[in-house]
Amino acid sequence: MEELDGQYAEIEGRGLVTFVRSYETGAGDLWEAVATADGLDGWFPSHVALDPDAGLVSFSGDPNAEPSSGRILDWEPPNRWAFAWGGDLMELVVEGTDAAAELTLRNWLADSATAARNAAGWHVCLGELEKRLGGSRSSGASAGGPDAGAAEDSLDWRTLYDGYVAAGLPSGAPIPGQTP
Repeated sequence: MEELDGQYAEIEGRGLVTFVRSYETGAGDLWEAVATADGLDGWFPSHVALDPDAGLVSFSGDPNAEPSSGRILDWEPPNRWAFAWGGDLMELVVEGTDAAAELTLRNWLADSATAARNAAGWHVCLGELEKRLGGSRSSGASAGGPDAGAAEDSLDWRTLYDGYVAAGLPSGAPIPGQTP
């Protein structure tokens, strides 16, 4: 099974899922991939429209979620941005050089019971980001959902979810697109 590199912690009573991934691409290219609509398309679980000047971000195109919007809370190009999405807070931090870069993705959870579900989803999404940065075609905008793994070269969401549950991440939240 794929290494489970998503980490869980509780800080001041709020659950946090964190991933730190390194990429063989420049920090500028990684920033473009995580902070522009074109870059996010194909690895992020929804299509994203960004308006940093207005502080708005909107999400659509996920077959398992209604279109929604959020507020950009921090916008610090080319290194960091954060936004509210539902009750969650997302933070993406890029560090590196022209030759190599590191992404830290933090998902502050509104409900800790979503930790295993979200960790599995972000794990799949970051696998899609790696393919995209490496020049491969990713599986699409809902790459991190429970149907992920249908494509032959995609990570299997269910296997990852079960692994994160077995590793002790809180679970029990509904799985979008699946009936209880």
